[in-house]
Amino acid sequence: MHVWFPTLKVGSGADVFVERLAAGLCSRGVQATITWFSKWYELAPDLLRSVSPPAGTDIIHANASYAYAFKRPGTRLVATELHYLLDPAFRPFKSLSQHAYHRFLIGTYLHRSFASADAVTAISHFTGDVLAQIPRVKVTRVVPLWVDMQQFVPAAAARELAADRPFRLLFVGNGSRRKGADVLPELAQRLGPGFEIYCTAGLRQQMKTHDVDNIHVLGRLDTPALVREYQLCDAVLVPSRYEGFGYAALEGMACAKPVVGFASGAVLEVVGDEGAAFLAEINDIAGLAERCRKLAADRELCRRLGEHGRQRALSVFSETAAVSAYVDLYERLLREASSPR
Repeated sequence: MHVWFPTLKVGSGADVFVERLAAGLCSRGVQATITWFSKWYELAPDLLRSVSPPAGTDIIHANASYAYAFKRPGTRLVATELHYLLDPAFRPFKSLSQHAYHRFLIGTYLHRSFASADAVTAISHFTGDVLAQIPRVKVTRVVPLWVDMQQFVPAAAARELAADRPFRLLFVGNGSRRKGADVLPELAQRLGPGFEIYCTAGLRQQMKTHDVDNIHVLGRLDTPALVREYQLCDAVLVPSRYEGFGYAALEGMACAKPVVGFASGAVLEVVGDEGAAFLAEINDIAGLAERCRKLAADRELCRRLGEHGRQRALSVFSETAAVSAYVDLYERLLREASSPR
């Protein structure tokens, strides 16, 4: 089986998803080819209609925001939705111009993909439930994201929280309002010098810290460096206001770190109710600060939340299960294509 991933390199978790899935498929003996295209094709995916798939392609798998442009006769198309940009619940966290861009341009492309794909997958039940409310859109399968549990691991030795050391929070994500990056300066000021917030701007823009002393910008990190930062922190900060999944929460859990942030979207689905996180209501910065203080004051609570998170990551978000689900879907589509009508 040969799966082709034509992918716009947009500098987000969407890129990471494709890279991890392709690697997982290759480990299963499936040929997986990624072809990267400029992010500017997001404005006009139709320009990619003439691109030919690699020889021997059986399945084309692309992001729903442009998958329709890769529909090819005789080849099955899978479209994956990460988070539905036109969800009314997402609207309060976008500017007017961003909303117009999503509604009148990207939204059109999304619905073309939903109509033309042979299968539509979602990365969380939260996203799947949102899509289920859209007329004529049927999600074929929900396959949660995952991380490499052999790579994202707890530190070899516990990092002691000494009385004279600031409590270290780690923010991983692009500098958007949806991700809650704008919360960091106020949160840092509320917490004061007993706390430090380290942040990496994900794959896109740099963070705006407004010169707050206890915010430290790490810049772009490769995976080993990112894992090290998870291991060095005391808690992972996830103040997302709308989240289709939440890689940072899962990566932190895999490294046995408690998650502190806002109770939003699929973050609730990722952390579950077993006690892996300490969440405030969306936009409750005072409540978020209070939860950070409680974690800093209770090392045992941090340890307990971290252990719960690691166990949940191992038991619920298995790479083997996720990759198997995609292989099963691809094989089913190929069987359907070869069956006589």
